[in-house]
Amino acid sequence: MKKIILGCSILLILGFSLICLIFYTLTLPKYRNSSKDKPFSAVINKKLITKRLILIIKNPDIPASEKYTYHLEDGNGYGMDSGLEIAAKIPIGTEVMIDKAELHTGRVSGTTSSYLFGTIYSKKNQKEYAFEYSWGDYHTLYEDEPYWTFKLAFWQNKALTEKYFIKVP
Repeated sequence: MKKIILGCSILLILGFSLICLIFYTLTLPKYRNSSKDKPFSAVINKKLITKRLILIIKNPDIPASEKYTYHLEDGNGYGMDSGLEIAAKIPIGTEVMIDKAELHTGRVSGTTSSYLFGTIYSKKNQKEYAFEYSWGDYHTLYEDEPYWTFKLAFWQNKALTEKYFIKVP
């Protein structure tokens, strides 16, 4: 009788551990490199010129990438007067290089965000900043086929008007 109880206990613990492992792996954040997808492919590894004043701020959140610790703010994210610590003010006409684009799906909420990662050099501070920039809105509610739209970014004269169907992770 003791062997049966011990065997059942071991199976119960193993089963519970397996269920916990499954839930853990299902709730991990998912990433996808989208550098080759339009409209991201139009800006990756190309020199972009700022069309308006932008701020490089110390990212108040956990950065989406450890290498890119700053956030580029053009008014579409936290806001230009958010009160966050400003590392640099970047004037109009400054060159920006975008290295890659990624889509991130959160572990708990399941929402997907798009990030551009790049570098910018501040002549005033004599320093290069590696930043992340959130660009794009994912429309899923009440949509048969979810799609992306892209607001006016700091290098554009006008916003993109079409819908983009980009696979999410």
